[in-house]
Amino acid sequence: MPGKPRPGAKRRAALSAPKTVRLPRIAKGSRPEFYEDPAIDQLFAIVTALTGEISVLFDRVDALERLLTQARVLPAGAVEAYVPDRAAAAIRGERRDELLRRVFAVLELYAARKAASAP
Repeated sequence: MPGKPRPGAKRRAALSAPKTVRLPRIAKGSRPEFYEDPAIDQLFAIVTALTGEISVLFDRVDALERLLTQARVLPAGAVEAYVPDRAAAAIRGERRDELLRRVFAVLELYAARKAASAP
């Protein structure tokens, strides 16, 4: 019959309707532990953080090089031939220090937890 809805149509519509899911901004509980030695978990967290950082940087550098080459602002290979001056080297050093702080933050958290649980 043309005017009668099919069985289960309401349920299917409710299941397929877009829902807004709000995720908590702060993680609850402790970090998961996968290995007996917590140091291995820390190293795993560091490697994971570094992998994410490197992946984003590779994509951004690739995009910039392609855009600059396409726009004929830089010839191909110009990035590899670049030698930074003192000011650029200083900025890079500061950026590198900040990166290391972010990547190794997991060790600081571990040390703080360890100190808090010490008798």
